[in-house]
Amino acid sequence: MNLKPIISALALFALSAGAQTVHAEDSPRKFVEDFYNWYVPMASHSHSEAASNIAVKKKSALFSAELLKALKEDALAASKSPGEVVGLDSDPFLNSQDQVDRCVIGNITNKNGSYRVEVYDFLGGKKDKKPAVIAEVKQENGHWIFVNFWNPDTGDLLSELRDLAKERKKTPK
Repeated sequence: MNLKPIISALALFALSAGAQTVHAEDSPRKFVEDFYNWYVPMASHSHSEAASNIAVKKKSALFSAELLKALKEDALAASKSPGEVVGLDSDPFLNSQDQVDRCVIGNITNKNGSYRVEVYDFLGGKKDKKPAVIAEVKQENGHWIFVNFWNPDTGDLLSELRDLAKERKKTPK
């Protein structure tokens, strides 16, 4: 009797029994969590430029081409007008002007091929009651990228950046 097929089947069964099911939303959770675990401590230090600009420079591969272009244009406009608010006036990734202690991930929802990941701030050791921001991520070329950030109260970052760019074009120099 040939035991090779039986042993192979048993080994395959044992391997599959020990495997964990990876849920689709686990990957966006880890991607967003890893970003905020890097970003929040970095943003808490004093820099010569906005923390979001540092993130765009050091982690540009984490952002969609459209979001990256809009963030860079906003940063460039702000650098040309020191002392004036011509662009974003708060941190786009924290949706805050205040420093947070840390961020935690909440619910994740799938929406038309991308995932919306709730990000909660911890301030003074307390978790906010509602998400500070909702990061929208999707897979592109085998890796996760940020495609937008949503403010739970007012809209999304890409729209805000487009509106600011339009306003800058209207404003006489």
